[in-house]
Amino acid sequence: TLVEPVAEGTNLSAVKAGIDILAHPGLISPEAAGIAAASGVCLEITARKGHCLSNGHVARMARRYGARLVLNTDTHTPENLITCACAQRIAMGAGLDAEDFSAMLETSRALVARALQ
Repeated sequence: TLVEPVAEGTNLSAVKAGIDILAHPGLISPEAAGIAAASGVCLEITARKGHCLSNGHVARMARRYGARLVLNTDTHTPENLITCACAQRIAMGAGLDAEDFSAMLETSRALVARALQ
C-alpha cells in the first residue's frame, strides 16, 4: 500500500495463489487486477486510514478488468468499526455508485455464506 510498502510482486503472487480477498492492494497493477478478475479474487476498498488513499485506483482497476469488490475496515480496535452509511460514503469517495455498493455488499454476503458451509 501507499503507507505500508510490500515487496514488488506481492499482489501478483497473492492473486495467483487463489485467495478470496486481496486486502488493501494499494496501486495494484493492471496484470494483478486482470488475474484477480479472471480468478474470482475480490479486491478490497478499505476504510483504514492511510490504506484508503488508493481506493479510487483500486475501484478504477476493478471496473476496468471486471474484478469484484468488497469493503472492509482493517479494524485494529473497536473504534475502527463503521456503520453501513459510513461504508457507503467510503465507496462513493472511491468513485463508486449505489449499484456498485450494493454489489459489494452482496459479494461480502456470498463470501461469508461460502465460509460458513
